[in-house]
Amino acid sequence: MKNGIRKIAAASLGVVVSFGVASIASAQIDMKIGYPTTADPQHDYATKFVAEVNKRSNGKIKGRVFPTSQLGKIPRQIEGIQLGSQEGFFAPPGFLQGVNKAFQVADVPGLFADHQHAHRSLNDPSFKPLFTSLGESKGITISGLWVYDGASYMATKPIAKISDFKGLKIRVLATEIERLSVATLGATGVPIPFTEVVPAIQRRVVDGARTSLVVAAKAKFPTVTDNLTITNGYYIPCISAFSKVWLSKLSKEHRAIVLDTADELGNWASARSESFVTKMIAEWKKSGAKVAYFSDAEQKEYMGRLQPLGDKVFLNHKNADIRRLYPILKAAAARQDVR
Repeated sequence: MKNGIRKIAAASLGVVVSFGVASIASAQIDMKIGYPTTADPQHDYATKFVAEVNKRSNGKIKGRVFPTSQLGKIPRQIEGIQLGSQEGFFAPPGFLQGVNKAFQVADVPGLFADHQHAHRSLNDPSFKPLFTSLGESKGITISGLWVYDGASYMATKPIAKISDFKGLKIRVLATEIERLSVATLGATGVPIPFTEVVPAIQRRVVDGARTSLVVAAKAKFPTVTDNLTITNGYYIPCISAFSKVWLSKLSKEHRAIVLDTADELGNWASARSESFVTKMIAEWKKSGAKVAYFSDAEQKEYMGRLQPLGDKVFLNHKNADIRRLYPILKAAAARQDVR
């Protein structure tokens, strides 16, 4: 009788252990993706990415998106990626210049003819692998590089010609090249976190901002700026950054699913973003904003002031990665120019 009880107990224990192992094996992998925008191409990319990863992993990797910096301000999210407390962060690479200053190379002004030229150049095989590896030594793996939009100016005063920049304070990213880009026009560049730009304009801390008209429209910029000037002097890229700590815990198969999916969706995201522009211009006009372009002569002068800045800032930069990558990107842009 006692032997029978022992056999039943042992069998029951085996079932419990087996069930526990099965539960662990079937547990979902959490993947939190944070980014500073919402209701825009970056949000569309993030939601499509998590849906595709979920599909390719048969539901094993469960992605969750957190727009509008819900996971914290941008510096905190970057730290989260490095520490492994956040799995993914999607944003312009210029935000990661604290990790490596060479991330600002992609923000070079006056180099690209249009949106598609910028996307082709940044994804040129001579440049892309080198650029996306810049964060590896700091715990950040990047896969996916695409173009969000050209840069425009939103201001409380009309900007119809270059002389209208004189004396203005313009929000820019905290990079040397962005500050110099507005300085060469007669304005002062003021780095401000993206989520704080609208209040800063309201309080007259700055007179306007340089960024994408798409993201600005979705971020309520038209409520504080009446003037939009479309210049496309440089193009804003986006990257998909992932925690190296987190990726190291995944199986080889799941790691490949995450990185390959992020990369493969880059072309879709760039085209999606380009298709937003006309719709967002209509939203600006609907809000009452005046939408302007430079005359041909002013645009030529504008580009002429921007084009030398890459050589001036990057060719002899103290950061070795910048000195190495800039000529490669410049050569890629020349090859990819099909005009």
